[in-house]
Amino acid sequence: MKNTILNLICVAYWVAVMLIMVFMITLYPFIAIGQIGTVRTSGFAGPDNMFMISVMGLFIGLSLLIPVFRRMYHWFPWLYAFIKIFFLNTTIMIIATTILNFGYRVQDSTRHTIFFVLMLCFIVAARALMCLYFHRKKVEYVGRN
Repeated sequence: MKNTILNLICVAYWVAVMLIMVFMITLYPFIAIGQIGTVRTSGFAGPDNMFMISVMGLFIGLSLLIPVFRRMYHWFPWLYAFIKIFFLNTTIMIIATTILNFGYRVQDSTRHTIFFVLMLCFIVAARALMCLYFHRKKVEYVGRN
């Protein structure tokens, strides 16, 4: 009986929270590319999404810290690797759009170009570091083999 209740709690968290988090971290890099294009064409800074990292990190962290919620990673062995890689990718894109927005707060075409190049350099460097990290520390599946 106790195991059934704990499984129901985990399923409720998966349906109510984690599906939204998986959806958000999957789609946000594409949304960020659209935001970058909008900022470049309009010439004005867009919305700052740094708060999203905190919210997503909170709910993903809860799913990893609380043993009841950790059961979902045993049901879906691919989920841990997916969350780890895509959360880092989403964080990189959010920081990149923040860098670009900072450059577009002042109307100066030279500053816009400099911050666009800085943003591109940040994306390349961060992705290279992410690749190096995952090359040295492999992402393992959790759960049944």
